[in-house]
Amino acid sequence: MSSTYESSDFELSSELTNTLDAKSQIKSKKKISVFVAGVALLTLFFVTQLLQLIPSLYGIPFAKIAVGIVVPIFIFSPHLIANRLRLREIPQFKYLLCILAFAILTAPISIWPGGSSSFIIEGYAKNVIFVYLLAQGARNEHSTRWIIGAFIAGCVLIVICLLTGFGPEMSLNAREERINVAGTYDVNDLALLFVVALPFAFFMLKESTKFQRLLLLAAIALMIVGIIKSASRGGFLGLIVISVFLLIRSSKQARKYAIIAILGGVIMFAIAAPAAYWARINTIFTLKNDYNMTLQTGRVMVWQNGLKMIAAYPLTGVGISCFNIAHADFSGTNINISPHNSFLQIAAELGIPGLLLFLVIIFTSIVAARRMRRLTREGRIPQEFWWLAAAIEISFIGFIVSASLLTHAYSPIFCFLTGISASLVARYQAAERAQENNEAEIEYA
Repeated sequence: MSSTYESSDFELSSELTNTLDAKSQIKSKKKISVFVAGVALLTLFFVTQLLQLIPSLYGIPFAKIAVGIVVPIFIFSPHLIANRLRLREIPQFKYLLCILAFAILTAPISIWPGGSSSFIIEGYAKNVIFVYLLAQGARNEHSTRWIIGAFIAGCVLIVICLLTGFGPEMSLNAREERINVAGTYDVNDLALLFVVALPFAFFMLKESTKFQRLLLLAAIALMIVGIIKSASRGGFLGLIVISVFLLIRSSKQARKYAIIAILGGVIMFAIAAPAAYWARINTIFTLKNDYNMTLQTGRVMVWQNGLKMIAAYPLTGVGISCFNIAHADFSGTNINISPHNSFLQIAAELGIPGLLLFLVIIFTSIVAARRMRRLTREGRIPQEFWWLAAAIEISFIGFIVSASLLTHAYSPIFCFLTGISASLVARYQAAERAQENNEAEIEYA
């Protein structure tokens, strides 16, 4: 079944094969390879925001360059266009489009129409394009592993930058022994990035060569160190949750790797985490005197003001990308601040409809992943689906935990999860159709 399925993805269709000569077929296959490589590079630069830490490359729009290469290849490749995924095959992307459409509709009546419109054009539209290209690129096992490998590589390079102090946007908070990072992602955002990436690195160990396993184990170790260096409480909670699920969801063969990874993580935390780190983590259990509970800029007060926004604009929200400015109004202060909760963010900015669409993306992805894990155990779809389905499920759970304390409703991290889960659903549907065709042929014979 697996070979039948793979041939239906990026191999040239029989109709095109009949009309193209050998030279044209080779050219078309090269276009497909360049397209997948371009999507992998786009993932590396767009999702990890790696370039914010590299002085010599900072400011060069590599993500835009990658899009400039990938989009024309996709548009002018007859095979890619003919075999593109339709909306019914990638439901998560369909719901993301609905969020975009609702944001456009509500932008004129937002509390800051200009800000909403600018964010849609300069930010969210790019997210939608990325998700579409990612879903179209990750069409088989080989291309999916390349794209996710690029994602993991970007995370590893970020940790190396953190450990070496490499980059113009980095400093050390001596009192808390915590790294500070300016730019697109702060250290809390990086902790979320690593929490999301870890399950993919872990489950990629399956079907990897010995050398690849060594690289992946090193990547896992470095990302755990990155979470320690971030001193992020949300990252710590996310790591604990995904560790439990990694142990539960691992197959018998992979469970030894899960135990090794968890024990290794515990040892690294014991050795590498300074006293200031544990003092910060302990505040999770003693929140009474934490600034989040007492200050106007603390999460509790910000969340209360966010709930006021939802109550005032339950159907339309205050407008996409308008939480910060709306907070100054609803709090009665001049404080512009992020919501520090992804679910509150989208509910306040796009109302209940936006929140429901956001939740549907997450729910659809997790349910589909769980179904595919079950079907692989029953032998009804190829075993290659198991590792990716398990990784997507646990990464989304980690995202839910950590993003409940961070502002990531529209971030590239969420878009990566959306795109890769959409591609998995499409691959599953193709495998299911192939299975039905095989059964029909057997019955007919």
